[in-house]
Amino acid sequence: MKLTIKLIFLFLIVVCGLVGLSGYLAVQREVAFFEIEMSARHEQLVVAIRPDLRELWRRAGAGGSLEYLRYDGNERQVRSRWVWLDNTADVATLPVVDREQLLDIPKGKLTAMRYLSADGIGLYCSYFPFALPDGRLGALEIAESLVPRDQYTRDTIVRTVTLMAAMVGATGLVVALFGVKIIGQPLQALIEKTQRVAEGDLTTPVYVGGNDELSMLAKALNQMGEKLHESQQQVLKEAAQRIEAMEQLRHGDRLKTLGRLASGVAHELGTPLNVITGRAGLIAGGRLQQSDVVTSAATIQSEANRMTGLIQQLLNFARRSTPNRTSLDVNTIVERTVSLVEPIATKNTAAIQIVERSLADVRVNVDAAQMQQVLSNLLINAVMSRESGVKVEVSTSLCDACRPEDSSGIGIDCVKICVADDGCGISAEDLPHVFEPFFTTRDVGKGTGLGLSIAHEIVAEHGGWMNVASVPQQGATFCVFLPVEKKS
Repeated sequence: MKLTIKLIFLFLIVVCGLVGLSGYLAVQREVAFFEIEMSARHEQLVVAIRPDLRELWRRAGAGGSLEYLRYDGNERQVRSRWVWLDNTADVATLPVVDREQLLDIPKGKLTAMRYLSADGIGLYCSYFPFALPDGRLGALEIAESLVPRDQYTRDTIVRTVTLMAAMVGATGLVVALFGVKIIGQPLQALIEKTQRVAEGDLTTPVYVGGNDELSMLAKALNQMGEKLHESQQQVLKEAAQRIEAMEQLRHGDRLKTLGRLASGVAHELGTPLNVITGRAGLIAGGRLQQSDVVTSAATIQSEANRMTGLIQQLLNFARRSTPNRTSLDVNTIVERTVSLVEPIATKNTAAIQIVERSLADVRVNVDAAQMQQVLSNLLINAVMSRESGVKVEVSTSLCDACRPEDSSGIGIDCVKICVADDGCGISAEDLPHVFEPFFTTRDVGKGTGLGLSIAHEIVAEHGGWMNVASVPQQGATFCVFLPVEKKS
């Protein structure tokens, strides 16, 4: 509606300007016509009076001529009289205009001038100088009132202003009756359509009748909405496929890690199974006292619970589930993952030690299974960074850190989880590529190059980031930064 009012207002300005210009030009044209007509009338009067005036001057002298002109001026609409242009003029023969202006007018030629009297009445005066026998300087003055011209000018101005007012009123009525329906309502419908598109509603069409530009714009918006909806659905479909593919890759990487863990767990299960077998044999032999039987049974139960817990961790790690973020203590996640990886570390004669823990009750909003996958990848890579005897240190701490892509220098509260080893390290050439998919420095068949890239993506999805530092032959340190959960 605002645009409609602006367009109508602009239209009115242009139209009123054109009407005003037309009225102004009409006034100027009519004024020029009036003056041309008066000049022609004065010229005819001079032509008519001139012979009579010469004859009267010859027969009756100056007095008779003046009396003739005075009588002529009283009886006619156009007033004519004789005036003296020299110093001998009296009140009756003094020209209307300033005498100084008449000294240079050409002899024998009619000269017109405008004059405004003291009472505000305009006069159109024409002067025709005569050469007199006695050498005196005089002229025939023909004066005509400009009241009709001024009245016409006023009438034209009133007519023009009235026309403008009528146009403004008529236009306002047209806007009130038709402008809202023809322009305002379609524009409002188009605005509502764009607002719905901005809010995500791409399918609800907008209907604008007619075959003008607004209806064409409405059709274009509907077509745009349909195409955007199709593109959106395609993007969602591709995103879902990508997520599914990534989940499959993550699950495959988890199963690969599970195979390594199972190999270590198989070795780890041997000791409790031997204990269970021996204690069960003693009980079955019947050679134990009642108290020893109870002790052996408790030992069997303890070892069985130990194996059950270890197997349950493997099953939980291998189970494929939808992401489920919860508020967790970061130290608990680290301890569970270290416990899960310890069998494979023992098998490779490596040692994993938690050297530093963050303050108690520091929580992060993460998916436990995904974060366990990240840490297990880092720990297994550290354990296998050398053939045997690797020392791995794990630490968690609070810090104020900036995102790598943030150039503002403003840090956020984070939990930093570092996994450091004293293995072979990573070369300077390979270091920038460690998080790239399918990049690996191991022999063919010993690594897919997906572990670190998947870990990096999981951390990024949790709003964090990873970095790595390494010195060849001295080890590597991988750090995970996770935003601390804000306390409500």
